[in-house]
Amino acid sequence: MLTSILVGIALLLFGIAFCFYGFKAIQVLLPVLGFVINFYLGVQFMQNVLSEGIIVTALSLVVGLVLGILGAIGAYFFLIFAVALVAGLVGYAVAAQILPLFGLDTGCIAFLIGLAVAFGTAWLTIRYNLTRYVLIVFTAILGAIAIVLSLLMVFNQISPDQIFGPTGIIDPILKESPIYIVLLLGLFGVGIYIQLLASRDYDFAGLKLFGRQDATPE
Repeated sequence: MLTSILVGIALLLFGIAFCFYGFKAIQVLLPVLGFVINFYLGVQFMQNVLSEGIIVTALSLVVGLVLGILGAIGAYFFLIFAVALVAGLVGYAVAAQILPLFGLDTGCIAFLIGLAVAFGTAWLTIRYNLTRYVLIVFTAILGAIAIVLSLLMVFNQISPDQIFGPTGIIDPILKESPIYIVLLLGLFGVGIYIQLLASRDYDFAGLKLFGRQDATPE
């Protein structure tokens, strides 16, 4: 119970920061996100292409770790690379929610389609300079999810293990009362609105990481 409360409080603080001021807070975590996103995609790719087994699992972790390190390095030296990764993750997540409606929720084909959508989203973000909107949408939904999960955890309706389960971070919310889904959507909308107002005069073309000027195109 105590663990759930402590994790819930940490999630709440993280969620508030990201949901309402994420466009600024995310810059510190871009290398971390670069590692996590590449690690996740690497593991998913290996597990979808190869059959299951202990060797495949170990190989998937090694490939994911290598790609994760490369992603973190790329995100540190080139913020536009990190932004593209974030955009790609958003596109992949959307595709992952839509594909099951067409019976393509698992397997290599579904993964490749999701990956194609991810690359397309990343390309559109760079091509049309959509950095502001990608970061705001990504952080607002991530923060909203964290806030709702924190409430569920504090009220002992879910455990920390469920967050890191194979079904993903949003599945525990979808399985609870529709009230939490409405709350999630409400926080998401409010977060986007507040961030859009707060970022009106923010220079997204000159993003900095740890005080270092980025090479993001004008």
